[in-house]
Amino acid sequence: MTKEKRLEIGLFVMRLSIGIFFLALILQNFLTTQPSYLLVFFAAVLLIVFLSGLDKKFSYAGLIGIQLASAVSMYNVILDPLQLNYILFWTHIPVIGALIGLFLLREHDQFLAFNQKGNKNSSNSDKCYWQYQQRILDILSSLSHRTGEFSVYVKEIVNGVGELINVDFSVITICQEGFIQILASNIKIGEDNGNHSLHGKLTGTVIETGQSLVVEDTKTSKEYGQAPAGCRAYLGIPLRTSQGKVIGTICCFHHTPRRFSVQEVAIVELFAERAATAIDNHQLYQQQKEFNQILKTEVNTKTEELRAAQAQLVEQERLAAIGEFAASIIHEIRNPFSTIKLVLEYFNKLDLSFEVKKRLILAVDEAKRLEKLLAEILLYAKPQVLEVSEIDINQCIQKVLDLQRNLPGIINKHIEFSPAKTQPKIQGDEDKIKQVLINIIQNACEAVGSGEKVELQVSTNLKKKEVYIKVSNGGEPIPPENLPLLTQPFFSTKYSGTGLGLAITKRIVEAHNGEFLIESNTEIGTLVTVKLPII
Repeated sequence: MTKEKRLEIGLFVMRLSIGIFFLALILQNFLTTQPSYLLVFFAAVLLIVFLSGLDKKFSYAGLIGIQLASAVSMYNVILDPLQLNYILFWTHIPVIGALIGLFLLREHDQFLAFNQKGNKNSSNSDKCYWQYQQRILDILSSLSHRTGEFSVYVKEIVNGVGELINVDFSVITICQEGFIQILASNIKIGEDNGNHSLHGKLTGTVIETGQSLVVEDTKTSKEYGQAPAGCRAYLGIPLRTSQGKVIGTICCFHHTPRRFSVQEVAIVELFAERAATAIDNHQLYQQQKEFNQILKTEVNTKTEELRAAQAQLVEQERLAAIGEFAASIIHEIRNPFSTIKLVLEYFNKLDLSFEVKKRLILAVDEAKRLEKLLAEILLYAKPQVLEVSEIDINQCIQKVLDLQRNLPGIINKHIEFSPAKTQPKIQGDEDKIKQVLINIIQNACEAVGSGEKVELQVSTNLKKKEVYIKVSNGGEPIPPENLPLLTQPFFSTKYSGTGLGLAITKRIVEAHNGEFLIESNTEIGTLVTVKLPII
């Protein structure tokens, strides 16, 4: 039985006794030989007051009535001494009742005062509690309606956590491949945006277990891992995506030992859900952004490749048309030209004067140059049809060098050949590959003086499955503006050149799915590279 209940029962018994006392006093007065109407009047008035009184007023009225009744009883003794014993009995009862009543009222007043104070404190506590809940709702509401930068959003989350559970500082981290990076903090931590190892750290325990971790004192709970310097209390909540993957943490630190309540842990877990969703969405957005960028790059690349292919197709169609026209023209020219050439050679055998002989020799040389030009035009105009076989590049180059060493323009030049360490082999037309080699070696030798060196090097890239044939010299560099024109038809820097040699060379290389490159500067001289796929 509680103290409040006991007091209520005691007061009820006391009040009941007082009421019975008043009624008995009135009845006893009427039974005497000399009734006192004054006593009856006072007793009746006090009984009415007693019955109509409430709480404390009710009790005090009853006690006052007892005292007045005792005084009236003493008055009756004076009037009728024979009733002394009987009256004394009645006066002792109210005196004792008055003492008990005063004690009970005192206890009751103290209890009521305590309850009023408790109710006041409880009211203040309820007010603070509802204000706290309202603040949580305000912060969550501000997060729900926020749009914009991701960094601002997570900053507001970590600030809200630090404010609501009153910690020295809190951070949001993201975990990637065993390292964490701080995304946001409610205090300034400098320019530390690097990655930190999770090994042996409190946050590492949260990431590994995927469970919330509460450490009241890090010095006495070292089994959970190492805390940052100066931190004694720790609360770590994992950030989990909707797929259940742990991607980071919300960590709260305090410089002194403290206990985190269940409500505080629940609050941080609530904000952890918001942070996890924000980070997950941000990562998905970044992935989508990167994918879009890659897709855009791929589309641009494919578009450029398509344009290049279209341009190449147009060029091939143009060349095919030129080839058909050139073939028909050359066929018509060759017959009369052959006759002219035979006549010139016949006259060259006759015994003619020196001046005539000189002019005749010039005409024969020009006829030979024209014949070569017609042959090259016809070769360039024709589509590249390959007779494919397996070719050992090292052996093919050696055969070409053996044939060219004694040719004019090459005989006095030093060709330094460095074959590949392996035996690179390709699928191609050996005669056409030899034509490519003859052309680039001859051009390199013509660009250097007598006794100078021309380097020829063969190397392979097994990963890319390519063989590289590089021919270089130390001659005068080619002007940069001329480099892109060297493989264009009929462009030549030589007086006697047709401008078709390198153009034909490039077409042959490309027909073998290769690549033909020319570089030239003062450091390396001129470097020609032929890339071909190996088998």
